Amino acid sequence: MKIGKIVNIECKCGLLLFRYFKAGKGKIIKCIIKRMENDFVGVSNLPTHHKPLCPQCKKELGIIMMVRGEVALKLNQGTIKGLRV
Repeated sequence: MKIGKIVNIECKCGLLLFRYFKAGKGKIIKCIIKRMENDFVGVSNLPTHHKPLCPQCKKELGIIMMVRGEVALKLNQGTIKGLRV
């Protein structure tokens, strides 16, 4: 089993977006789609280069892109509540 934590990723408006398995230390910059535990806004089903929005405040969460051969959500740091692990 991998070592890490499951963290809640929230929009600045307070809406819980998804729960994510964070494997390393530091700030969350991108979220690998396969590591998402509970996706409450449907980010995991979107195609690459799509820019998902927060359902509550309609701010852009980031962009879905390929990172090291895996599909990931590169987060817009101004939209997500700051979280360090």
